[in-house]
Amino acid sequence: MEEEVLKILSKKEMRVGELKEKIKDEKLNIVLEEMKESGLIFVKKDQSYSITLLGKFLALRLKETYESIIEKKDLFDFFRTRIPSIIPDELLSKFRFCEDFQIIGKPDLVERHEEILNKAISMQPYAEKEMCISSPIVFKPGTMHIVAALKKRPKTRVIVSEKEYEKNKIFIKVSEKVSNLKTRIIDTETQYMGLLYVDGISSFFGFWDLEDKPGWDAVITTGNKDCVAWVKENFDYMWDKFARKP
Repeated sequence: MEEEVLKILSKKEMRVGELKEKIKDEKLNIVLEEMKESGLIFVKKDQSYSITLLGKFLALRLKETYESIIEKKDLFDFFRTRIPSIIPDELLSKFRFCEDFQIIGKPDLVERHEEILNKAISMQPYAEKEMCISSPIVFKPGTMHIVAALKKRPKTRVIVSEKEYEKNKIFIKVSEKVSNLKTRIIDTETQYMGLLYVDGISSFFGFWDLEDKPGWDAVITTGNKDCVAWVKENFDYMWDKFARKP
């Protein structure tokens, strides 16, 4: 029954009454409660059931990824409190790496933008060739990567929300003039990942949380080359599919 619930909720969130129409089993309530405890699903404020990122991995039959996550408490706490949002299945199904992951922050749904970003950014090398940034906020101290790399002039692309772009337009336009920087804007609901990608050797990234917030209470930083490439692939997807010129 668990597999059937995950299959249904991976496509659409539902209230318990709707689930009972699809799954005729008197044990459904018990199973739902067990799945909540296991971090596979959660109940939204409107009382509808939705799938977590951890549950989505099982729905996509990424059993090895799932097992690697639940073996480590910090990873388990992270992925049980994140949602897949609109990450396309073809990209999420490639998430088969959990080595060399470090969680920055604590996945407790407390907003700590500057604290988390400062720490995560400080762990990344300065870009020399290419840098990609997808951020729900314009974090000005984060441009130290751009400033420090002006002599190298790495190819830099940034995705921000329209609201943040308008609020920081002058700062962004000046940055574009003094560096090899291109900026695109995106609707908040389609910016499904926040991330920083540096030269194919390092990255950090975060997902939306259970409260439908960008999830800056915790991010993952890694030097795993396969994962770094995956992060870049997601950035390119958002850049090509959802982002647009200001």
